[in-house]
Amino acid sequence: MKKLNILKAIVDIMWILAMFSVPLILFLFVFIFLSDDISMYNIKINGLEVIHTSVVTKLVLGVMLVVYLLLIYCIYLFKKVLRCFQKLKIFDDIVIVNFNKIGYLLIISSIFYGGSSFLYTSIYSKKIGLEIGFNSFLIMLCFGFFFIILSEIFKISKNLKDENELTI
Repeated sequence: MKKLNILKAIVDIMWILAMFSVPLILFLFVFIFLSDDISMYNIKINGLEVIHTSVVTKLVLGVMLVVYLLLIYCIYLFKKVLRCFQKLKIFDDIVIVNFNKIGYLLIISSIFYGGSSFLYTSIYSKKIGLEIGFNSFLIMLCFGFFFIILSEIFKISKNLKDENELTI
């Protein structure tokens, strides 16, 4: 139980720090679409430095900001799961649904992140490359599938638990 409390504390700290950044992200989102030339502000989001100002750049940055908001929502759902674990509601429907949501949101976020960064680098760097190794696209994709599989495991375990309680 001590490890669960440590994990919950870490996730709570991440949540608090993320909540401070949400107003800044929303302001930046509006600023990007209303500004004519954003290249002079040295904006860098998730490793992509804004060099050119165009509609494609604004859309890519908008997608990056939406991906960040989706990841913050995943942290919120994970907080709810950890709260259920603390209450010893391990096989609750909320846990199963939230694991499934987290998985799909991480997959969607990784696809949007990977697609937009690929689009941006291929248009403005004029090169298409393939990196083999660990990058945030693959890690988010793997975690997404992991949470979906974890949801299925919890669903099967809940059904076995319910059947076991009926036979007694």
